[in-house]
Amino acid sequence: MNMDKCSDEFPTTDVFYSEISEDVPTIVSLAIASVLAISSIAIYVEELFFIHKHYQTGDQRAWKITVLLGLYPVICIMSLIAVMVPTSFTLMALITACYISFCIYIFIMMTIECYGGPDKMIETLANDKVALATPPCCCFLFCILKPIKLTRKSLKMFEVLAMQVMVVRPVVLFIAAVLWTDGRYNVKVSVDEPYVYITVVSTISTLLSMYGLIVIFGASRLHLKHYHLTLKFISLQVVIILVELQRLVFSILAERDIPECIGSRGSRVRGESALHIADAAT
Repeated sequence: MNMDKCSDEFPTTDVFYSEISEDVPTIVSLAIASVLAISSIAIYVEELFFIHKHYQTGDQRAWKITVLLGLYPVICIMSLIAVMVPTSFTLMALITACYISFCIYIFIMMTIECYGGPDKMIETLANDKVALATPPCCCFLFCILKPIKLTRKSLKMFEVLAMQVMVVRPVVLFIAAVLWTDGRYNVKVSVDEPYVYITVVSTISTLLSMYGLIVIFGASRLHLKHYHLTLKFISLQVVIILVELQRLVFSILAERDIPECIGSRGSRVRGESALHIADAAT
């Protein structure tokens, strides 16, 4: 397959590697991304030994922490593969989204289990009021959304908000992958392109999930302080925010032909490559 001019079609590996053979900045970026990915895996392996040493076999918290810590090497590896094999970017995005969604579910379940279950959680928070005017969706509605007491019904609502991303994002990205195999999924901002609607749905789902997660965390921050919940929450949120924010930034830049076309790789192709290198560095 030969691609003689700039295109938004992702090149195959033979075309890609033949073009970057003399592109020193790209080669250096790939080398740095590879080193970071290997370092991430090494750190994760070290953490597995630490968990194995300090937690008893069969401890439910141990495997949940293992899953959460795995978020970083998974994103690094998937991003590196997407850079090394450009045509795989949609599949790698699907796998990453599924894992992030699963981590959100694990975090919520771990938080509730730290209380001793939903009943104990509601009992502990019975006299507390939960703030609803929180980012990223409702921080400007503080005059309308007053703090409420947490009930079983409201807890379930926030759980659903936080965990709906487990279904919505993988489904819409699966649709994107199917459209991509048929040549109908183009990374272009146009009302005629499925990319726009898939991105909007995915973004809204992510924001609602973050909102539900932040409300549950805000209610639990002080009561579960001895579990160091804040550090776990911040690490999860930072990854989600950076991944989504970087994708938005690179999409906007690609609309303005930044970075410029090189060989057969148009701005969108090079932008996706830079995005995945940034994700690996994250």
